[in-house]
Amino acid sequence: MTRNLSAPTGQPHGRAPHRGRAWLLGVALPVLVTGAAWGLTARWIPRLPEEVALHWGADGRVDRLGSVHEMLVTSGVMGGVSLVVLGLCSVLLGRTSFTRRMLLGLAAGSASFFAGLHVTLVAAQLDVTDPAATPVPNGGFTLSVVVAVLAGILAGALAGRDPDRPATGPLPATAPRAHLEDEERAVWLRRVAPSGPFLRWGGVLAAVYLGLSLWFALISGGWFVLVIMGAAATLPMTMLVWEVRVDASGLTARGTLGWPRQHVPAREVVEARTATVSPFREFGGWGLRTAVDGTVGVVIRSGEAIAVERTGGRRLVVTVDDAATGAALLNTFAERSRARPDTA
Repeated sequence: MTRNLSAPTGQPHGRAPHRGRAWLLGVALPVLVTGAAWGLTARWIPRLPEEVALHWGADGRVDRLGSVHEMLVTSGVMGGVSLVVLGLCSVLLGRTSFTRRMLLGLAAGSASFFAGLHVTLVAAQLDVTDPAATPVPNGGFTLSVVVAVLAGILAGALAGRDPDRPATGPLPATAPRAHLEDEERAVWLRRVAPSGPFLRWGGVLAAVYLGLSLWFALISGGWFVLVIMGAAATLPMTMLVWEVRVDASGLTARGTLGWPRQHVPAREVVEARTATVSPFREFGGWGLRTAVDGTVGVVIRSGEAIAVERTGGRRLVVTVDDAATGAALLNTFAERSRARPDTA
């Protein structure tokens, strides 16, 4: 049976776990970091010239000056919008550990990044007499990026694992099953990778992207930009090829290097089914993604996928060949785990 991913399932969403951590890491910590940065710069404002550098060109020279008020408003709007949006998402969303780690990491990392940029921009112009001659504060910008990444990783690591939520009700009668004897074991294993055209065009775009990054860093001396763009290009490489496995423990999807990893225990499966997925329309892109409704997706290409409904209103979708076989076997193991919970 094939259903559209957006079809309602009737399962309750449940309350997101670790609410205290969400408030602490997604709201309180970003507010404290932002407040500390603005408190420090407030003491420095009298030491700033009437006009300050607002932007540097590719040659490393100031190409735009403005008032201190304009600089503060720009920094305040960028940091403030990020603070509010990510803070709300942190406390309202996050039913799965992946979504929770991502949101709390973004909240803490973004706050650290914008606070670092703000402090760097102000500190670079203290007591200057000619703001047009202010050099690019590459060291401060680079440090801001490093601190932001570390803050995001730490917040994500502290976001908390999903609690154990075994399913209690029976699987729907319409859920497909695999035909296994009572003591028979089985493993379903598939490797999923992007299509050939996707890899070819992706390789061309990646080469152009890295080339432009290197060129910009060379002519501007802005090596912090190369650090940012290089890190942004490296992470997706770990999500191009996935191994998908269904066995008695449940469904497991692992990235190229064994990470990232998504696992659904058989005892938490409400129902597994097939779905037809459009990565861009439903998830906004390819890779390990989160949809608007909170569904986590390992979406490497369009087409057939295993869609797993979990307890607590959680969902995982994995695009893979022969999804019907994988879904049926997962349902069988889920049903077996209910009958023998002590061995699940």
